[in-house]
Amino acid sequence: MNKDLKMISMNGRMAYVIMCVERFLVALYPERDWSPVARKMWKATADNWADWANEYCEIIPDFILSTDGYDAEEYEYISEEEYHAFLNLYNGITAGREDDISDIVNYMLNKPYEMSMVYEGTVIGDGKESIIIIENTESILLKNDIALPDSDLLTFSPFSQKNGWGNDFNGEELSVILK
Repeated sequence: MNKDLKMISMNGRMAYVIMCVERFLVALYPERDWSPVARKMWKATADNWADWANEYCEIIPDFILSTDGYDAEEYEYISEEEYHAFLNLYNGITAGREDDISDIVNYMLNKPYEMSMVYEGTVIGDGKESIIIIENTESILLKNDIALPDSDLLTFSPFSQKNGWGNDFNGEELSVILK
């Protein structure tokens, strides 16, 4: 695991996971425009995770690929145009198999959502569950010879802020996709 992540806030740890996901997507599928996904992911660092998770889950492959077309009642946060754009983005690289590591794109895109859901309605304590998610995310990068993100970029968000949660911040500034 990258050094000192235990000293980083939960919001900073979320940013780290997103940084890992971005590096994975760009390394394996550099020809695809990942900016719509990146914009959705980075909202997590600037918003309440519970609110963000409701929006983000609509674009995760296992959700979007399980629906039979666009239904405005099922999709509160994305338009029909966005729905089709995400379908095209995922075409040929994921089947949306939930919690299946062999569907690596879906697996990785689920990691930020998993980070938000592991603490829903609970206290974070020392945040050890988030460290496990980080380690699982890092292992995918390492298996694919992708350099890990620099955790020093997150020292501005220490675990001592807001009972471990850390302050909200504009994570897009850390993005390798939205530069």
